[in-house]
Amino acid sequence: MNQTTTVLTEIVAFILGRKYYANIIHTRGTNKCEVSSFIFRSKQEAHAHRNALESNLSYKFVETVSFRSRHDYSKLTTYSK
Repeated sequence: MNQTTTVLTEIVAFILGRKYYANIIHTRGTNKCEVSSFIFRSKQEAHAHRNALESNLSYKFVETVSFRSRHDYSKLTTYSK
């Protein structure tokens, strides 16, 4: 538990899991839609990734989805612009 969270937040995270975001992308020229390989802790990080996809010729942004997980994804390498 870090100093920026409350006890109640940590209890909810333990019971329900932490909230994460992922972007669904479409591979251009195919019928394939899939979840991006990046998992984000905030919606702002997911939107920054979406903005980076606008200039990409291989992938097209479809939507951002949120999910809860008890696995701590914050320890993994994060997306950088």
